[in-house]
Amino acid sequence: MLEVRQAAERAKRKSGRPGMSLEDQLLLTLQYWREYRSLFHVGTDFGVHESTAQRVVCKVEQRLLASRRFTLPPRDRALALGEDLGRVLN
Repeated sequence: MLEVRQAAERAKRKSGRPGMSLEDQLLLTLQYWREYRSLFHVGTDFGVHESTAQRVVCKVEQRLLASRRFTLPPRDRALALGEDLGRVLN
């Protein structure tokens, strides 16, 4: 995942202002996905505002999906999995 983020950074035309390191951005995103905590609490751990944490998560998600190395299941397959899950929960 870090390699994908580094390649995306190298491909950028404008560097922008310095912010969180790529490693911290990836760690913030992984903590958000894994722990189901609010963006406010994850952002607090990294010393950034909730809106900044949300932008970081969206940016990381977009870059990982654009790389085509990390994908979500097709919608019809995901819906079928959801139906099976509904049967288990009922």
